[in-house]
Amino acid sequence: MTRIDGDALRRGMWPEAFVAGLATLSVAWPLTNLLREDTWLIPAIGLVLLVVVVGGVLRTLDVPASLVSLGQLLLGIAGITVLYLRDTLWRGFLPTQETLERVGSLLQQAGTVLQTYAAPAPTTAGVSFLVVTVLTLTAVSVDSMGVTGRAPASAGIPLAAGFLVSVSNSGQAMAPWFFAAVAGLWLVMLAQQGYRVTDAWPSERRRESRGSDDISSGTPRSRGLAQVLGVLALIAALGGALAIPHQPPTFFGGGLARNPDARQVDSDTGQVSFTETMDPSQDLRNQSQAPVLVYRNSATRLEPLRVTATERWEDGRWVSPDRDPSTFVEGALPPRPPGMSEQIDLTSQTMTVIGNELPPPHLAAPSLLSGLRLTEGSSYSFDPTDSTVVLEDPSPQFEATYLSVSGQLPGDVGWTRADPANFDADLLAVDPVSEDAITALAQEVVGDENNSLSAAILIQNHLRRAPYTYSLELAPAAEADADDPIGGFLETRQGYCVQFATAMVMMARQQGIPARMAVGFLPGTSQPDGTRRVVAADAHTWPELWISGMGWTRFEPTPGFHAGQPPAYARSASEADTEQQTTTITQTVAPDPTPTPTPTAAAPPTAGDRFGDLLPVLGQALLVVLVIAALMALVPFIGRRYREEGLRSATSPEETVEGQWIWLTRSLQDLGVEEPPERSPRDMRRHYDAGTTLNRRGEEALGRITATLERSRYAAPDSVGADDAEQMGQDAHKVVDQVRQHAPWNIRANALLLPSSGLDGVRAWFGRLFTRR
Repeated sequence: MTRIDGDALRRGMWPEAFVAGLATLSVAWPLTNLLREDTWLIPAIGLVLLVVVVGGVLRTLDVPASLVSLGQLLLGIAGITVLYLRDTLWRGFLPTQETLERVGSLLQQAGTVLQTYAAPAPTTAGVSFLVVTVLTLTAVSVDSMGVTGRAPASAGIPLAAGFLVSVSNSGQAMAPWFFAAVAGLWLVMLAQQGYRVTDAWPSERRRESRGSDDISSGTPRSRGLAQVLGVLALIAALGGALAIPHQPPTFFGGGLARNPDARQVDSDTGQVSFTETMDPSQDLRNQSQAPVLVYRNSATRLEPLRVTATERWEDGRWVSPDRDPSTFVEGALPPRPPGMSEQIDLTSQTMTVIGNELPPPHLAAPSLLSGLRLTEGSSYSFDPTDSTVVLEDPSPQFEATYLSVSGQLPGDVGWTRADPANFDADLLAVDPVSEDAITALAQEVVGDENNSLSAAILIQNHLRRAPYTYSLELAPAAEADADDPIGGFLETRQGYCVQFATAMVMMARQQGIPARMAVGFLPGTSQPDGTRRVVAADAHTWPELWISGMGWTRFEPTPGFHAGQPPAYARSASEADTEQQTTTITQTVAPDPTPTPTPTAAAPPTAGDRFGDLLPVLGQALLVVLVIAALMALVPFIGRRYREEGLRSATSPEETVEGQWIWLTRSLQDLGVEEPPERSPRDMRRHYDAGTTLNRRGEEALGRITATLERSRYAAPDSVGADDAEQMGQDAHKVVDQVRQHAPWNIRANALLLPSSGLDGVRAWFGRLFTRR
């Protein structure tokens, strides 16, 4: 049984382990500003503490370094599993297919929240799972590098990675105390290593500095200088963080991972992501003036540029549509919108795009497209299920023809309710959480009106009037209730286009009118050369309702200049008289100047832009990482057995002494100290004296080792007893520990992950295998 003495406790490196754990938790401090609830905090503290305690116990018991890290990893993952995946385990401890599916579901949920909500975001189960998992893995990395591997400088890498992700998403300039906490604890880790190394230098018999002074006499001055430099560096970093102006991202998912402006100030990119999240809040806050679209239009009344639409409302948010390629119509558009009565007059208009930075498969154009001509080599398909163009290839330029309703609608067209049997259930589904509030308001607003067009206009006009107000910042009451966003909006009556469009869709569905939400852009800003420029902040959403005799029809419930007036057919006579520049924008068509040069093709979406799409596979990737880690752990395990080979076969004290000597030589060889030539024990001691740096205790231990080996080999039988063999084992561990402390970090890492004894053991095993054959 291993004896727990003072050396064993020092070997556990408990103070260093607790500082590493605090450093890991300090990385997560900025998350308290990014997430509404702190439900992740207690699990994170518990699992980080578990990693710290497991590492300390295993090091105290002198478990090999590789197995210490593996043990921390496995127990950390076990803790995460118990907290979040317990009900998916077979017999309570074995993972199943359902476990992987739950991991994917939680990560997908976390990705949706991070991409959809402005900070502070709700702490859903998926977000808590992601944060706790990342912190646990960070704790394992920091402890393995900084404590077990005795290289705290390298431990700064995972600390910096986690810290940058946290503060880059804070939505404001970095608070200096966040940096001070992480930097201060990292400096403490470095100081602990410095004290541990320098404490091993002095010895009574060494004079390594000039003159008669021992090297320890210069140590305090070196320590003091290092401390002064560390404090000065910390002060300079804090002063710089306060003095340098910041350009903070303004969306929770818009930090280093996804937002180009967070990596490069004054970025010229115009990438957008609302087509994946179905929520343009990030783009509405975007201050970049980089164009997403530059175009000319022959119409005097401009319409919004539609990109896609969805009818799927799940868990309090809109979900992008699942497209079935088998329904696509390649390279063809309907000459007249489905469901549009022949009695309605339509006018053909032309839109010429001379700069398109919106990446495939998305294309922005007015709703009622009738023709599309792309850049040579590009192609498209048309999805009739939601009237969306699916771009197959980048098209820097294109020309679109579309239809617009001209004049007054004929009075003899009956706008009756549609037959629900003809529509997908999603188009009539009302949010179950807020159904009572939606029903009460819809019945109050619509009353006994049976005309579907009139009912839609009543709903639209209700939402466009006071006390409803437009604001990118939701009211605190609405933000607090993430499970019922529609009910929160109807209560506070404050929001942006998504809330207004969603409310109208749900109220229309409650009245039996099929409805969906469309996303795209407002028509943009007029330029001196007669073109119009659309930027990310022009992103917009609006409802589309199925009106019998008109088909899918656009409405505009969002008030103010952020959307403007509804289309002419959706306005009352008084509103038509006060038409303003808006979603249907009146413009003066300028003469067409010299054609603008063809812009370069849009860059394909980056991995960061599709981070949310990749989240579901991270669970499987984590499993692969664990398999690789298990395979890598075999080499250190084989190395340990190879080093202890002589001890396992020993049947007498003399054989145990030889086994301890073999363990010592092979362990030192892992740390870069060459094996001594087969000479006398005293010659081999001189070899190790020259090749290692030991303090007085280490030299005394090496002396006892060689004396015991000499008696075992050359003295009379029974001159070495079991106590001598046990003492030799303790001395051998003491020598190896001191050599490990002085070894460079890369040598320690190699001995930890890929020891030469492990490779020698593999070769010896294969050699014996082929010898038997």
